[in-house]
Amino acid sequence: MEETQNQARKRGIYLVANRHSGAECNNLIASIRRCGCHLPIRVIPYGRSPMVLDPRWDGVRLLSLADFPAQGLAFLAELEGRIRQCNPGHLRRFLCWFGEFDEFLYSDNDVVALMNWEELFTYLENYEVVHADQEFTTGGKFNFERPDRFEELMGAGALQAAMTAGHFLCRRSPRHPGDLLAGIAWMEAHPEVPIWHDQTLLHVTLVLAQWRVLNLCKQPHGWASSWAGDYKNVLDLIRIIQVERRPISHLHYSGGIATGTEPIDELLSSSLPAKERNRKLLRALLWQVSGLREIERQFGRVKHKIKRLRNRSK
Repeated sequence: MEETQNQARKRGIYLVANRHSGAECNNLIASIRRCGCHLPIRVIPYGRSPMVLDPRWDGVRLLSLADFPAQGLAFLAELEGRIRQCNPGHLRRFLCWFGEFDEFLYSDNDVVALMNWEELFTYLENYEVVHADQEFTTGGKFNFERPDRFEELMGAGALQAAMTAGHFLCRRSPRHPGDLLAGIAWMEAHPEVPIWHDQTLLHVTLVLAQWRVLNLCKQPHGWASSWAGDYKNVLDLIRIIQVERRPISHLHYSGGIATGTEPIDELLSSSLPAKERNRKLLRALLWQVSGLREIERQFGRVKHKIKRLRNRSK
């Protein structure tokens, strides 16, 4: 009976992309398929120009907002109206709760699959959310202006429940949208505590609603970090997997760390032919040597600080 129920659940993968992130998205899809995962993949539009899919892979389809029910679009509109500090494209990941899959894996584009993601769904049997990252080690600094206050209000260990919004699995429930709205209400009631973005909403919600969550990077599973910034090169990954025997589900190049010039960045171009990959690397090296990369980085930091100061004053 249990096996029949598992087979009846519809499973799939959601991505959110546009033309700007299309190259990374196509590289991600290539890595998913090359690791043996045959689950259907749906790409939600981020906004602006739509991406162009690589036609090599079966089971991948671009969606439009019209593919989601009115309830889901109303939910998205409410999020956009109540979390104005967050880019609306980021909030579109929450449409996953209104799509065709009973169990879904959501992934950002700056990710490379390192295993067959179909195997991850077995962990959802006893959990509502499954993820594999070490966001819990950051002390809440990326989700809260006042992490100490969050833990004071939510209880000891609340910061340890942190997860990245960039890669997770969910067995969706009819109560989840209401839980997420309750999470926003909590943020509105304590506006000085959170950083107003989508990842914070997930963190607040799973603590407030007490979702059953499994982080595979915690014991007893002890999977290795999925953040690319923790590895110097591909040899580091091989050593972790082969010598330390610690699984890594994926590599996430979050936080703007991927410059295209570091050895670990090789995986972000693994779907390209050699000549095209070399041209891409040459452009990245010239951008770095000219000093334009550093100027861009500093400009981004200043822009980010100004945005956060504006958000605090609202």
